[in-house]
Amino acid sequence: MLSVSLSIATAKASTPDDHYVLTAAVVQKLKAANKAIEQADLPEDTPAQEKEDDKYRVKGELPVERFILSIERRPQAKALVLKHGFTPKEFGLATYALLDASMHLTYESMASKADVAKQYAKLTKEQQANISLLRKLGPAAYASH
Repeated sequence: MLSVSLSIATAKASTPDDHYVLTAAVVQKLKAANKAIEQADLPEDTPAQEKEDDKYRVKGELPVERFILSIERRPQAKALVLKHGFTPKEFGLATYALLDASMHLTYESMASKADVAKQYAKLTKEQQANISLLRKLGPAAYASH
């Protein structure tokens, strides 16, 4: 399974996924692609590949560029992503954008309104739009289970 470890977006240098705008159609395609990848039970990265990826982690987070590379270097994963209408780059950006937005919604349920407002103010306008979209679609539209 392609896995990603992300933390709630913090004041950091902007990354490409911070500016990726999700649509309802992309969220739907992403959910279908992730389900297909999960059902395919793809082999994990080799220990050597994981060790190489670890060199790029920042606070435990794998940069989106490395996630995209992990798709590109695995023919079965790449084929499934392409079958669902994504390039590896689009899939990676959409995946990270969805994770960031869904994690912010989770954070909203756990933190004070003041803390949520501070965090929200740090987000890009695209991230804010993604949060609004997921709020509108509801968890059933994007949750994996």
